Amino acid sequence: MTEKPLSHQTIDELYQNEDKARKNFIYQIVIILFIIGISIFVTSEKGFGFYTFFPVLFSYSLLSSYTRLKNIRDEIKSRIIHLKGYSK
Repeated sequence: MTEKPLSHQTIDELYQNEDKARKNFIYQIVIILFIIGISIFVTSEKGFGFYTFFPVLFSYSLLSSYTRLKNIRDEIKSRIIHLKGYSK
């Protein structure tokens, strides 16, 4: 199921998507911090290796999640500004 583009969603759908994206972003931050902790522990015990750079592999998903959240918030902000312009 493909999601509608942000410009075609209602403001309520945007708020729901913002909530989901925020929760997803926080969840990914917790996972990344956990992986970084494990990586630091393994590196201190066994020295540099694959697990030292393991968190880098997951940084792309965190960055894309942040970008999605930012795009949703920008769309909401532009709609609110647009609505305020018509109310004057």
